[in-house]
Amino acid sequence: MLEELDRYFEEFERSVEDAVKSSVNTGQKAFSKPVVAGMAMGFGPEGKPRIQFFGDNLIGPDGFRAPIYEQIIDEKEGNLKLLVEMPGVSKEDVQISALEDKVTLEAAKDERKYRTEIDLQRDIDPDSGSASFNNGLLEVVFKLRDNTNKGYRRVRVV
Repeated sequence: MLEELDRYFEEFERSVEDAVKSSVNTGQKAFSKPVVAGMAMGFGPEGKPRIQFFGDNLIGPDGFRAPIYEQIIDEKEGNLKLLVEMPGVSKEDVQISALEDKVTLEAAKDERKYRTEIDLQRDIDPDSGSASFNNGLLEVVFKLRDNTNKGYRRVRVV
């Protein structure tokens, strides 16, 4: 876990240095608004420590921010819930794409831009997704995929 933190801080430091060097070379302001960067630490379902980094992408002109999110698995109900904080956008601005093991989120409105790809803790049924958005909080719920078949289909020989 400490190695991952070291890599994150080294990458963040390089990003800041690159942004400042670029502004000196081009004459443009490096930071016209405050920079947001942070991490959330917790434990995954196996009891292993997990670190989630979020915040502004300092490299490139796109200006997208990785939102902070949480995954909640409800075995009793058989679903996986994603809670994603994206203040400053509306539900019409949000785009969600899903695969069995990954969800991609993007939202943009004026200065607020969010983009992230979330590796899911469990496989889901991508067609079962439903979402709601209220006061900057996106809630996406998927049915957990049945682990007994793992996506394999029986092929009949004719």
